[in-house]
Amino acid sequence: MKKTLSVPGWQEIGADYESSVSRELIDHAVTRLMTKHLPIFLASKGYQAGPTVLIDANDQGLLIDKPHNWRPCQKIRLIFKDETWLTNHFDVHILAESADTLQFSQPSEIFRLQRRASYRVDVPQGCHVSFRSNDSLHTGLRVKNVSAKGMLFFSEKPVELPQTAIQDIALSIPAREGVDILAGWQQKKIAQGEVVRTFHDRQQGLVCYGVAFRTKRKEEDEMTRYIRQRERELLLKGLPT
Repeated sequence: MKKTLSVPGWQEIGADYESSVSRELIDHAVTRLMTKHLPIFLASKGYQAGPTVLIDANDQGLLIDKPHNWRPCQKIRLIFKDETWLTNHFDVHILAESADTLQFSQPSEIFRLQRRASYRVDVPQGCHVSFRSNDSLHTGLRVKNVSAKGMLFFSEKPVELPQTAIQDIALSIPAREGVDILAGWQQKKIAQGEVVRTFHDRQQGLVCYGVAFRTKRKEEDEMTRYIRQRERELLLKGLPT
């Protein structure tokens, strides 16, 4: 994917990620992790450990306290939060292992998952929504993405909506991506919402609808928990093996 310039030192690489090869930014993150003993999570395909801490860093690489459930693997992702609480990560190689420590290569690139004010995540394929508009029930509408504050759904044909207010919103979402769709579904319910924008995706031949939820505190908390779960699923995609 072609990278485009975003802010100084960072480049947009798609899927809400930015990356940088700036030695200054990388060294700043490493120094902060080490001096403040901040938690780091180690992950690769099918494995996650943590939290652990960065003990030392030099030209040869990073020395990390060995997690109790360490599973040997050559490539690993080091995941952590920056000062603004955005999720960052390095992809590194293991160089050496002792009884208590792991030594990894120096990171050559830093990645961060950028958040908007109301963070929106793409949902797995097959997710759908139903709701009422006046006395009409609309079902099986496919969902593109969701946030704690709203969603985007789409249809091949325009949906008849006599007014923008909708009720009894029910989002059907897999409990975990990759699980059996017949066994792993969950439903998120929101009492009310409003269709705030409509547009045509002419390239795909779809009509898209942006909905703002009018959530109660409990409903918003439920959606926020799902957003965090989904963010984690997206973060762990493409892990080194």
